[in-house]
Amino acid sequence: MKSLLFPALWLSLCLTALGQKPRPCESPALLEGRIFSAAPSKHVEVFGLFSYDGYLHRFHIAEEIITGNQTLFVNYIMLFKESLLYKISFHNKTCERLPLSVPFRPLEVPQDASFGGQLIIGGSSKPGEGLLVNLWKGTDPQTKGRYMMTFTEFGCLPIQQNYFSKETGGVFTSFFDMTTGIRDPNVFIPPPFCG
Repeated sequence: MKSLLFPALWLSLCLTALGQKPRPCESPALLEGRIFSAAPSKHVEVFGLFSYDGYLHRFHIAEEIITGNQTLFVNYIMLFKESLLYKISFHNKTCERLPLSVPFRPLEVPQDASFGGQLIIGGSSKPGEGLLVNLWKGTDPQTKGRYMMTFTEFGCLPIQQNYFSKETGGVFTSFFDMTTGIRDPNVFIPPPFCG
């Protein structure tokens, strides 16, 4: 009887440990916040506000683009279900309607991502000093590019995404000041001068 107790106890401990390993999570379907993205090999930095609608596959970015020593202010509305991209400049009331050829990628951990570890951003000396996050990594099956993503343990909010491919080089994106929901759903509607 004692000889069966150890294997049963060991199996129980292993199953408990496996049950505690984080699994890919699903982020909120409606999200707003700030975004910073850099593609050093393309000499581009983007800083702006974003609105994300995972239900209707829409993304809006009001961004400040810094290329070399030039700064541009541009709004982008990406309507993935319609395969349309609007590039809008409110300053000079111009609008370009372009085909959107990239697939919609939800702001969530891909189901085939590998767990890379758990860490605390900030400090861990006192409660409230840090943020518990999970690292995820993998290869995009469509582009063959490699990614590493950081999401909060609680709430599954995106914090950082790093992507590497031959076509893009490295693209580093950070998300911050996020809130769930969309305050103004009209950000996904092109202005009248878009025709």
